[in-house]
Amino acid sequence: MVKSFVDISWLVDEPTYRADSALSYSILATYEREGFNGLDHLMDKKETESLLFGSCVDAIITGGIEEFEDRYIVIDIPDVVPSIAKIVKACYERWGELANTLSMITDEKILEVINECEYQPRWRDVNRIKSIRDDGNLYYKALAQAGDKIVVTTAMYTDVMNAVNALLTSDATRWYFNNDSVSDFDLDAPDIERLYQLKFKGTFNNIDYRCMADLLVVDHNAKIVYPIDLKTSSHYEWDFFKSFVDWNYQIQARLYWRIIRQNMDNDPIFKDYKLDDYRFIVVNKKTLCPLVWKFDATQKYRALLYGKNKEPIVLRDPFDIGEELTRYLEEKPSVPFGIVCDGDNSITEWLNKNDL
Repeated sequence: MVKSFVDISWLVDEPTYRADSALSYSILATYEREGFNGLDHLMDKKETESLLFGSCVDAIITGGIEEFEDRYIVIDIPDVVPSIAKIVKACYERWGELANTLSMITDEKILEVINECEYQPRWRDVNRIKSIRDDGNLYYKALAQAGDKIVVTTAMYTDVMNAVNALLTSDATRWYFNNDSVSDFDLDAPDIERLYQLKFKGTFNNIDYRCMADLLVVDHNAKIVYPIDLKTSSHYEWDFFKSFVDWNYQIQARLYWRIIRQNMDNDPIFKDYKLDDYRFIVVNKKTLCPLVWKFDATQKYRALLYGKNKEPIVLRDPFDIGEELTRYLEEKPSVPFGIVCDGDNSITEWLNKNDL
């Protein structure tokens, strides 16, 4: 039997992985997007309808319908406006043990959450509360019914299954998911191993990093590993390069590649395998035209410069971001590095080295 790539991974469950202090793509990308002003929110849990949709697709693709049903519950209720869903969910998390329905929660408590979420601040309070009660009532009942599971509307579930079916049947993508068991060798090609959600840790320049790869396709015969990330995008599949810049996926590709490569280099067998450039498999829930995008600069170091006839697109190296962020987390300065508190700051200097 060929040695499994699982053997060189970090064998922990997902809660342990999430709780680890090592830097991850999401932390680096959040810092790169929000900078010094976002340091207090690096670890904030992000919940949006788009993220929920992507998580549902990931769960079915990587773990099958059983994993989806373990984590989610499909309930036939109308889609809820995200801003209202956020407030209703917060109400349920605080008072759900004592209140089975939204009507059992006082106006004062609901208004407390409304103000925290800054929902419709120009409206009269009575109208703000009425909006939550009227439009969030069914969603609150669904949360109570779901218990520990995450509520998915029937409409979203339909979109999820359409995306999953497109990924599994498209000529562009079906090979990547062509296996009966998510972690076993391919029965039709025993030298091909498809592995989902493998976790790895690595240390570079005394800084710890971690990653969880959506999919690794290991061709033991050719000694090649193909790293894959699955993206459900609001952009059309053919416009994925825009999402790539918006969400700084270059950090993910380059960081993950380096961490996985380090673990391969430390193994007597896999050190001789090639780790290919990162590929992103992308699907949009409306167009359902899955495409594969290869990042051919995955293995490059230092900042990358792109663009045509406009402002340049500068993609910083993940390690430069990680080292800068680590300094901020360790030193905890009151102002960004380079800002002078007891003298003049040059506007020209900061305009030249920062994006507005």
